[in-house]
Amino acid sequence: MTDIDMREAWNQTGPTYQAIHRIPTDSAHYGPFCPNESELNLLGDVRGKHILEVGCGGGQCSIAVARQGAIATGIDLSDAQIAFARDLAARHRVPVIFHQGSAESLPMIQDQSQDIVFSAYALHYVRDLDACLAEAARVLVTGGLFVCSLDHPFRDCFWDQAEDEDTPYPAYSYFQRGALEWTFAETGVRMCSYHRTVGDWVDALHRAGLRLERILEPEPVGVDESTWRESYPIENVRRVPQTIIFVARKGR
Repeated sequence: MTDIDMREAWNQTGPTYQAIHRIPTDSAHYGPFCPNESELNLLGDVRGKHILEVGCGGGQCSIAVARQGAIATGIDLSDAQIAFARDLAARHRVPVIFHQGSAESLPMIQDQSQDIVFSAYALHYVRDLDACLAEAARVLVTGGLFVCSLDHPFRDCFWDQAEDEDTPYPAYSYFQRGALEWTFAETGVRMCSYHRTVGDWVDALHRAGLRLERILEPEPVGVDESTWRESYPIENVRRVPQTIIFVARKGR
């Protein structure tokens, strides 16, 4: 079991992360090299809907949906990220509520109070996925929408691929579940995420009572212009799926 304190790790990394990537607030994003919500249209018309973003980071997605008329709330483990998010929302003059907290426990959110639970590239950092998804289901209204994106589990296998290799090869087994420790390149801070297979995610969604509707594996876009290109082996980005998106609904 890893001993990395992810709250502190993101407190150290957050300011650098935000300064480098400057994520826009005009549309919810789904991660590096991935089409955004304006192209994928997974959330639909958000006007008047209560939307909870789990692992909101700097709050850009929550601000984006609030600018489109949603009643938005964001939760993140990192105090530094929440401070950034509150400042950013104030600069955009949109009323988003932000909480510091864990995705595995959401006591500040009432039962069946949210129309949509959304998460972009955050839930692969969660150790207890069952607890996290159970909380998402608890706060959703019946028939409510759950949308999350994360590192594609197949991509995890290629983390140590050298940039100059002609053919990608797996450095890790796809079936080697559990904690993966790595270093955030720009800060040298040690981080930890959790590898699960696609089947593991599907099973976890079903256990939580979230009925799977779609799985998306978008082809990469904007590779040459992305601020992420310095952190990823680009040939792998072009050949190996980087992002997976799960779309589900809370059953009756």
